[in-house]
Parts: sequence; structure tokens; C-alpha cells
Amino acid sequence: MRKPFFLFVILIISSLLLGACASEEEKAIVSSAEKFAANYVLEQYGVTVRFTEYKFSPTDLAKSLGLHGYIEGDKKKKVFVFVNYDPLSIKTLSLPEGITKKSDSE
Repeated sequence: MRKPFFLFVILIISSLLLGACASEEEKAIVSSAEKFAANYVLEQYGVTVRFTEYKFSPTDLAKSLGLHGYIEGDKKKKVFVFVNYDPLSIKTLSLPEGITKKSDSE
């Protein structure tokens, strides 16, 4: 009777350890994607964004996540950026009306 209980405990501990590792990996992906997206928006549109939420796409579809946030200084001006995180690239960008891409001469 002790053997099944022991195996059960080992399984629980292993699951918790693997979950903690995935959590750290997820945090690193989100941090990297947020920095990449914020830099992209700043360089291309000249505005600073703050991200408040994220949601990963199913990994069997794509290695991507959606970032929701706002233009710094006005939380009513919502921003959405869909980022591919392997490799890092912007797939979709939604900015408030009136924000336009900077010209190359700036």
C-alpha cells in the first residue's frame, strides 16, 4: 500500500516543479514580448505604451501572444499588439484613431 502512495506523492511534486518552470518561462516570454512591442510602437509611432494584460495563443497554432494596454498618460486610449515570440515579430497592431506612423525623415 505504501508504494502507490509514494508514487502519487512523487507525481504531485514533479507536477508542481514542472509548473513552476513553465511559469518562469512564460514570464520571460511575456517580458521579452512586451519590451519588443513597446520599442516597436515607440520607434514607429512615437508613443509610449504600457501593457496590462496578455493572453497566449494555443501553442499548436502559433508561438504568439496578444498584449493589451494603453497609451501612457491616457488609459482610455487602448492598444492591442499581437506578437509572435519565436522569433519576435509584430503580427497585428491596433492603436487609437489619430496615431499615425512616423515619417522616415523624423
